[in-house]
Amino acid sequence: MSSGTIIILPGGAAEFRATLLREITDLGGFAFSIDIPPVSVAPMSVLICAQLHENHPLGPLVVVAPASSVDFLPAVALAQRTAHRRVAAYYLIDPLNDPTGPEWPDAPVHLIQLTSTTTSRLPDLRGWQQLKLNGIDELAAVLVASADS
Repeated sequence: MSSGTIIILPGGAAEFRATLLREITDLGGFAFSIDIPPVSVAPMSVLICAQLHENHPLGPLVVVAPASSVDFLPAVALAQRTAHRRVAAYYLIDPLNDPTGPEWPDAPVHLIQLTSTTTSRLPDLRGWQQLKLNGIDELAAVLVASADS
């Protein structure tokens, strides 16, 4: 059984997030996916952080950021530090850009290319680890192991 919480941010395909959540649960991990209403006047980062606060996740946290959700990682990191929650790692899945900011990263970052055929230069430029995984089941196993750390 996992001791930490795996948080799946919005972004990418809903089917991917649902399948990943199911695989994590099947492995005994504890995870939840943040779902944001399609129309809102509040900024996306505020909505994500509000849902994190409402769910009271147990640390250490493993934050999964599919596709465009990497843009919100600096705000998520700041909110978790403010709430005194330890982040064990960030996993960027097929990131569309570089989310680095003055408050982030505050934990190890792992980049995973699942759907993209191009190789990202982010790991080389930022000193991040790039993982070669063969599917969602392997990703789920890595995430559950990371939440146990």
